Amino acid sequence: MPEGAVDNDFDEAERPYEERLADALADVQTEPLEQGVAIDVVTRQAVFVRQCKYDTLEAHYEAEGYDLATYKMHPYLPGIGPDNAVYECSYIDANPQNAHKQGKTYDFPSARLMHLPLEQSWTDAEVGEL
Repeated sequence: MPEGAVDNDFDEAERPYEERLADALADVQTEPLEQGVAIDVVTRQAVFVRQCKYDTLEAHYEAEGYDLATYKMHPYLPGIGPDNAVYECSYIDANPQNAHKQGKTYDFPSARLMHLPLEQSWTDAEVGEL
């Protein structure tokens, strides 16, 4: 006998939103990729992600001596928390005449960086539907 919405209570037939969302985002890259590109959500500029420098904001604090979580506008970002990884990045200048000025790197909590999904250009990856 088939089982479905007709055979079950509504709560059993309808999957919880959290499960549907987890399935839809299961293959979506959300953390920045080392040697990849991300968008600084504060300045809306592209950055080159050199490396994951610290696994947590606490590790950054212990090594660098200042709290990156409370630095400038960071407390106002929705995803800031002690479990944020810290990435070393360099801003990408869109003007080729400034190519010689590259070189300075900055530490960013992961909540400040939006992975730019360039890999979707050569893969079939798409965000699932709920």
